[in-house]
Amino acid sequence: MGFVKDLHTDEKMAPAVGVLFSAVSENVGRLKSIVSGINRELLEYKGEHGDQNSIAQLISHLINVDTRWVYRLREENLPRELEEAIGPMTDENGLLPEVKGVPLSVLLSRYDKVLEALKNTAEQLTEEDLLKTVPYEGGLATIRWGIWHMSDHNRYHQAHIQALIKAFRKREG
Repeated sequence: MGFVKDLHTDEKMAPAVGVLFSAVSENVGRLKSIVSGINRELLEYKGEHGDQNSIAQLISHLINVDTRWVYRLREENLPRELEEAIGPMTDENGLLPEVKGVPLSVLLSRYDKVLEALKNTAEQLTEEDLLKTVPYEGGLATIRWGIWHMSDHNRYHQAHIQALIKAFRKREG
């Protein structure tokens, strides 16, 4: 009999909260395994025509979005100093900001801190809290949807990252 895949929940969390957090955590782990060992050239590779977001940009984008979600889930404003540290969501042209010269280990360490902040937040949430609404893109979203969205958004960009890796390796021969 083989290994059983499951979402490993944290006993300190309400059951549904634990499942949702586990989905985010597992996707962050999957992302780390996908990018494990890539070099700086691949980390900053922007596709065959140089017009795509690099892996560094995508990871930085996930960090930025997830940090904002953690504060949204806490129903707190993002501290100004943290907002300055993570930078804007997009540049003046509506594109993801450039990320150059930042080692993969630094990006992943930053993501670990976001995941830890999410874990600390999730440990405080009750099942009932999942139904609370928070502002999202001019409307509202439940906290339950927000945590699920963090997981889904991570997985969505993993597809872009895998495509960049495949294109880079094909180019390398």
